[in-house]
Amino acid sequence: MNELYRALQQIQQLSQPGFPFPVHSPPVGGAGELSRASVLALISGKSFEAAEILLLKRSSTVLTHPDQVAFPGGGVEDQDQGDLIETALRETREEVGLHRDGIHPIGLLPGLPTVSGGVWVSPVLAFAEPQVRASALSLDAHEVAHASWAPLVELRATRKEEFRNVRGSGLVLPEFTWGQERMWGMTALIFDLILKRYASLDSRVLG
Repeated sequence: MNELYRALQQIQQLSQPGFPFPVHSPPVGGAGELSRASVLALISGKSFEAAEILLLKRSSTVLTHPDQVAFPGGGVEDQDQGDLIETALRETREEVGLHRDGIHPIGLLPGLPTVSGGVWVSPVLAFAEPQVRASALSLDAHEVAHASWAPLVELRATRKEEFRNVRGSGLVLPEFTWGQERMWGMTALIFDLILKRYASLDSRVLG
């Protein structure tokens, strides 16, 4: 595999940096157990600096997070047998038409709850071979209004910070601009985590 693949492996293996607020493990079992979901942070290219990441804009008709910029993903279903990576791959196929051939899951990044607190979301970091990047996207019009590959360098250059009150806590959170769209919330947090972990890598590790 190439330089980008090795960088993604290192990013996934790091334990820090983390999110800009404490995140505790989700409760397991009992009335407090959260629903599980996963999203696919799918990145393609020869190097991190020349890479692109797959983003989509959710449709205005979906019940959750309409019109928001997101990664492909969704809730765990019975057919996934509890496998969060399988969930992310299945949702990516259903939402944008990309099959798993040429998609190499690296592993899970730290999970976090939705703002409502009802769902625990696990990001799956993955590498896409060139043929995946070149494949035409076939969108589920009910769920996805638009999708495309976005250059990491261009997204990174749009980074800003916003102050938000989340469940009674004041937080300074990242946001980015994708074309005419604002990328914020959980998607921005996951993307920012990837950027910060890449920045923390020693260049000698990437070889």
